[in-house]
Amino acid sequence: MKHILVTTDFSEAAESAFDYAKDQLKLMGKEKSKITLLKVIDVVAPANIKFEYGLAIADKKGMLERLHKQASERIREIAKKHFAGLRVDTFVIKPKKAVYQEIVKFAKMHNVDLIVISTHGRTGVKHFLLGSIAERVIRQSLCPVMVVPAKIVKK
Repeated sequence: MKHILVTTDFSEAAESAFDYAKDQLKLMGKEKSKITLLKVIDVVAPANIKFEYGLAIADKKGMLERLHKQASERIREIAKKHFAGLRVDTFVIKPKKAVYQEIVKFAKMHNVDLIVISTHGRTGVKHFLLGSIAERVIRQSLCPVMVVPAKIVKK
């Protein structure tokens, strides 16, 4: 079975990769292939802070659990909306490493044949400061990576 991994960060830019992933699935043969939709939760600064004994203690675990639940619901909605009638699995990962490392690790562990990822198209200082997950995935991945520019919207 051929396996396509499609990553999403729930942005409009990420959606630009969905049609390209479906096209690749058709080329590989819908009956013999599947798509996995993956969201790696971004590590964010804790919003919930408790004060105990005069110390601020972040509720990171509780926040991560809520984010995981919300992301799981959202990714299932995306699968229904964009990949109806296709063999699709959904995964949400609580990261232990950088997002790009989690994507590469997932692809290796699940025998992915192709990663389809969109890029936000950042350049200059924004690219330097925020980095490029797509670029890092390309450098580290053991399987081919298709990068779809955010501005391309397929009809």
